[in-house]
Parts: sequence; structure tokens; C-alpha cells
Amino acid sequence: MTNDGEVERVRSRIRLIGIGLSGLMLWNGVCDYLYGYDPELSGLDYFTPAVSSTILTANGRPHRSILLAQTAGWLYPLYAFTYYPWWIGVRRAGFWLGRFPILLLVYAVLMIGGIQHAGWAFLTVLEQARAAVGSRDPTFFALANRYTLEHFAMGDVTAVLALSLGAVLLAAGIASGRTSLPRWFVLASPLGALATTLIVGTLLPAPYAGWVLAPFGTWFLLLPNIAGAVWLWRHLEGAVGA
Repeated sequence: MTNDGEVERVRSRIRLIGIGLSGLMLWNGVCDYLYGYDPELSGLDYFTPAVSSTILTANGRPHRSILLAQTAGWLYPLYAFTYYPWWIGVRRAGFWLGRFPILLLVYAVLMIGGIQHAGWAFLTVLEQARAAVGSRDPTFFALANRYTLEHFAMGDVTAVLALSLGAVLLAAGIASGRTSLPRWFVLASPLGALATTLIVGTLLPAPYAGWVLAPFGTWFLLLPNIAGAVWLWRHLEGAVGA
């Protein structure tokens, strides 16, 4: 794949992914904010049980806002294309450190769209109903809430595993020096983006921490999408000939 025509076709795809998907991912950030932003939580608070109340109640946001937050889940099949530039950049590392982590990340993104992102709304249903009509049976309410959380966790478990393993293996492949990407590019990888988001967010006080941590999934997609597209755009000829 080294002729000029093929290179230009790949370049066009990279441009579409870098610009188009980045714009769509910003909407995911808005929806993440609707689900998880709480101006009273500091960065450390987001790693305590205090965040459970924010998630289960959506911090008191109205039902229509939660419906709106679900809409980003529709876009995750498109978000999966973010790994096309990364596939080109890491495929020379072979299957286990190149193609396999990309497959895991694509699977994770496709699962997250339906199970996790759209599913966050289901976690708020009982609290929304209690706020509207009250709860006269706390035992039933607590059990129903527990079952809802358990079903959400069960549906999400393979996505979390694939996301974690894929991010680690991709970072390992880049760090090995066997890809077309420089070793330092591990900082721009999904694992690097996630680590940076969590570190920066944890250090921030309220109300700023939520602007970083509530949309942490957006940063996991957006930052590598921009970095991968920009790098590949500038080094395309060497990468496509790998």
C-alpha cells in the first residue's frame, strides 16, 4: 500500500476521523457531564462513595436531561473508527501487540455505547421515580436499586475487561518500539490519556474536578483520536508502507 493514490485515500480517511469524529466526541462530553457532574465534589470525592449518589440521582437533573444524555450512545459505532489510524500505526508490531489490542478496544467501544453510556440512565430510574412520587417501601426500593446495579455491572464486565486489556497491550506495543509510532507516543495512547485525566482530575478541587472527571470517557476517546490522526497525517507515507 505505497502508491500515491492509496496514500491520498488513507489521508482523506484520517482527515475525516480526526475532524469529524472529534466533533462528535464533544457531544459525548456534554452527555457525560449530564450524567456525572457534581459541583460539590472534589477530585478525591469522585473516588469515594459520595459519587454514587451523583450517579444514581444524576445530581437531580430532570428526566428529559437524562434522556438527552443517552443519545451519545447512538454514536459509539462511529467512535470505533477512531482506532483506524492507530491500527495503521501499530500493525507492524504483529498480532498480540498490534492488531489484538485494537480489536479489543473496538469491541469495548461498541459495547460501551449500548451497555454503559446509554445504560447510565437506567441507574437513575428509581431515584427519578422516588423524587416524583415518593417511596413507601424502603426495603423494596433498596433491593430494586441493588439488582439494577448488579445487572448493569454484569452487562458491562466484558467491556471493562476489553478496554483495560486493550489499552495496556496497545501501550506495551508502542513502548516496545516495534510499531510505527515513537515510544513516547504511549503518553498519547488511550492508557496515557486515561492516566493523565485521572491524575489531573484527582488534584483539582470542587467545582473544577467534575469538568475533568465526569467526562473521563470522552477524554479517553478524544485525546487519542486527535493525537493519532495528527501524527499519522504527518508521517503517513512511512506508516502505510509498514
